[in-house]
Amino acid sequence: MQRTFILTLFTSLSFIIAYYISLSPLILAEFSHALIDFLTITFSIIALKFIGENEVSEGRLSYGLHRLEVIVAMINIFAIILLSLIVAYTSITSLLKETTNSSFALIISSALASILTFFASPKEKDNLGKRGLYVHIISDFLGYIISFVIGILILISGIRELDPVGAIILVILNFALAIPLLKESFLIFMEGSPVKIDNIMGELTKISPDIHHLHVWSICDHVKVATLHVKASPNLTIAEADKIRGSICSLLREKYGISHVTVQFETTNDDD
Repeated sequence: MQRTFILTLFTSLSFIIAYYISLSPLILAEFSHALIDFLTITFSIIALKFIGENEVSEGRLSYGLHRLEVIVAMINIFAIILLSLIVAYTSITSLLKETTNSSFALIISSALASILTFFASPKEKDNLGKRGLYVHIISDFLGYIISFVIGILILISGIRELDPVGAIILVILNFALAIPLLKESFLIFMEGSPVKIDNIMGELTKISPDIHHLHVWSICDHVKVATLHVKASPNLTIAEADKIRGSICSLLREKYGISHVTVQFETTNDDD
């Protein structure tokens, strides 16, 4: 994580210098990618440190610490959208004005960024967060390669409009990626169900036909919670109830990824 933090920091700084030299909209777009990577790593390190310093075992904040992931994700997404709007404005302005952008700065900065980003990608991908970060950094790496190619084309052809046009294309891709992530983060933030309740009920009623009050929600993208009530006969033994509970938990965990399940049994004489 520290290696990724240092390399993304150097990548961001290299783009700042390159943009100051060239005023290239495409370099500004690349800087927005690098900055988001840097902010994501920084927030992740802070969140992990915060979690480590709190007595989770004592119940303080409990599931609430996992909500940090959602907050960080939403901050990053809004940052992507804001930076993309700035890049779009700069690109359109560059198209309307007679500006001269340095293709050499674009080529060198893109090549340097692609090398740094390649080595910055996390080697460990043992959880969803690290896998998501890996995919994001690799996509940025491919974007830097594309920018490098555009820089070569500008150098050969002298068509400076390729620079802002390439930046606008990257902005469109940013929005295409950010909007679905924003919707997903908002759904988690509002504790929406990650799966269709009707689908789960159809499976659960095969285990016990008297299941009701089913609630499913996400704490973060990898912690899903469910609670439900099961009407049972007053003569149901503890062993029989535990068998039903085990079948319910196994189904929700294995098929729907819901690892935290609370099952409440009620007799047929209890009120809902």
